Amino acid sequence: MKNPAWKKEHIVIMHSEYDDTWQVKTVPCTFLQAIRFIRSKHWLAGLNAGHVRIVTVDQFKGIA
Repeated sequence: MKNPAWKKEHIVIMHSEYDDTWQVKTVPCTFLQAIRFIRSKHWLAGLNAGHVRIVTVDQFKGIA
């Protein structure tokens, strides 16, 4: 049985205050890859403030 942590089902989204939408910043990736992407872009403050989120592809379809 495969470990579910390796499924590429997460994306990083960022809130745009200009047009009040959520923009996708990554392709589907694992949760660890999403965390590393946010750290490399120095968006940890945005993650804590709620401007950047890690969601699954299915959750994003519900938001958009």
